[in-house]
Amino acid sequence: MGTRKIIAALAVSLSLVLAGCLGGDSGGTGPSAYTTELEGTWVYAFSDTSFTYTLTWVFQDSGWTRTDQVGTDQTSTWEGDFELDTSTMPKEIDLYCTSSSDSSAIGMTSLGIYALNSSATACTIAVNDFGDTVRPTDFYYGWVLEKQ
Repeated sequence: MGTRKIIAALAVSLSLVLAGCLGGDSGGTGPSAYTTELEGTWVYAFSDTSFTYTLTWVFQDSGWTRTDQVGTDQTSTWEGDFELDTSTMPKEIDLYCTSSSDSSAIGMTSLGIYALNSSATACTIAVNDFGDTVRPTDFYYGWVLEKQ
């Protein structure tokens, strides 16, 4: 990955967030009615001799958490609720931010798209900045996340 792509990924990553939900209450038995195809932990990792970057998305019930780790000492985290639209192509995700070290993101929504591979072990996702009213149309500035 070239320096330009790393810088672009970092710039986008500092203002993005992701997750999934379709509501309901499981009543404590069986899987939650909020469970979606994104349920679980998804990771993108990059490193070379001078740089490491890890992006972790966790989707549980109707909530999401995103953690960006740059090197060993720079961590940013966002949290919130999400909604999916699986009837579109590509599928759509709306991430609502409720907690972030970037206070300007709180209360804002990030619009995104995603696609799973056939075995649901990899997810390609692209999201725009919080507050941006335009949804991405392709995955050019996205990530390929691996299911953990």
